[in-house]
Amino acid sequence: MSKQKRALVIADANSFWTQRHIENLLLAEGYEVVLFPIWGNQHRYDVFYRENHITVYEDQHTMPIVSRIPKLRMWARIALNSKDLKALGPFDVVHNHYLSRRDLALGGMVAKAFDAKWACSFWGSDLLRPSEKELLTMKPYLEKCDHISVHSQLKCDRIREVYGEAIERKTTLLYFGQLGYGDIDRVRAGNSKADCKAHFGIDPESFAVSIGYSASSAQHQVEALEEISKMPSELLCKMTIILQQTYGNNDPIYTKQAQEIAASLPSKLVVLTEFMDATQSAYLRLAADVFVLAITTDAFSASMQEYLYAGACVIKGSWLGYPQLDDMGIEVSSFDEYAELPALLQKALDGEISGLTRAQRSLFPKLYSWDAVRDSWLSLYR
Repeated sequence: MSKQKRALVIADANSFWTQRHIENLLLAEGYEVVLFPIWGNQHRYDVFYRENHITVYEDQHTMPIVSRIPKLRMWARIALNSKDLKALGPFDVVHNHYLSRRDLALGGMVAKAFDAKWACSFWGSDLLRPSEKELLTMKPYLEKCDHISVHSQLKCDRIREVYGEAIERKTTLLYFGQLGYGDIDRVRAGNSKADCKAHFGIDPESFAVSIGYSASSAQHQVEALEEISKMPSELLCKMTIILQQTYGNNDPIYTKQAQEIAASLPSKLVVLTEFMDATQSAYLRLAADVFVLAITTDAFSASMQEYLYAGACVIKGSWLGYPQLDDMGIEVSSFDEYAELPALLQKALDGEISGLTRAQRSLFPKLYSWDAVRDSWLSLYR
C-alpha cells in the first residue's frame, strides 16, 4: 500500500484561486495538504479547509525582543515558521504561490529538509510590478527550485530579462484551470439574460456595462468613467453601469471617487461590494452586455474569460495583449486611449460589435478548464 502524497502550499489562504487550485489539483490527485497563509487567514474558506482535512498553519510567534528590527524580525520569523512546518512534515511537494523573498526563503528551507520537489508560481503583479532590484532578491531561491510557472508569455519574457536564460529554461507557461464555465452553464440553463439582470435589480431593457472586476485602482474605473460621462445623455440613460468592487480595495478614496462619478451620470448604477461566490459571479457575467477592462496588467484573467464565455462584448485596453485569444482566432475590441471608449460603447449599443459566437465560446472549456490543464500542473511535481 503506497503512502499518501503530502504537499505544503505557501499561498494566500483567502484567495479563491488558492482554494480552487488545492481542490482541483492537489485534492483531485490524492494529496494531503498543509497550507501556510502568506498574508494571514481571514477565515473565508475555513469550512472548505476543515471539510477537506487541510491543515492551515497559524503563525503565533510574537518575538518581542526583535519586534523593532524589521529585517531581523523577518528572518527570525522565517526560521521559527520553518521549524514548525518541518514538524508537520514530511512533504513530497512544496509549492510557493505569489512570490516574495520572504516566502521563497521559507519554502526553500522546508523543501531542502525533505528533499521535496519545489515549485514556484508567479501570479502576475508579483513579477510585473516590483522593481528589478526587488525581483533580484528572489534570484538565489529561483536558482535552487525545481520548476517555475508563469501565466503569460509576457511573464516568460520578463523572467528572461530579469533572471537570465538558466532560470528561464526551468520556467513553464501554465494557466490556472477555470471552473467558471460550468457555473455559467448551470445558471444559463435556468435563467434568461433578463433573469440575470433582474438578479441585480437591472431593467431587462437597460444596456448593462460592467467596468473592471475589483476595487483596485489598477482597474482604472475612474479614468474610464470620466470619458464615459462625456457620452450624450440620451445614450447614458439607456445604460446601467456596474462597478464590481468586491475585493482589492487598495485606495478607498479612489474607490469612492469611481462610485461618485458613476452616481452622477444619468445612467442607472449597480455597485457590488460584498464577496461574490461562483454562482453570483456567473449571474453577473451573464447580466452584462459589455465588459470594459482597463487594468494596468493582466494575465488572461478568469473574469475576462468568463465574460467572453457568457457572451458579453469585451472592450479592453490595447496594452493588454492576450496571445491565448490570438491562438483561438478571437479578436476583441480595443482602445488606445480612454477617450475612445464612448465611440466603442455606442457601437456596442448599436449592435455593430458584439460578443463571441457559440463556436468560439465552446473553445474555452476545451482549452482552459481544470480537466484540460491539470496534467500540465502536475508536471511541476515530477
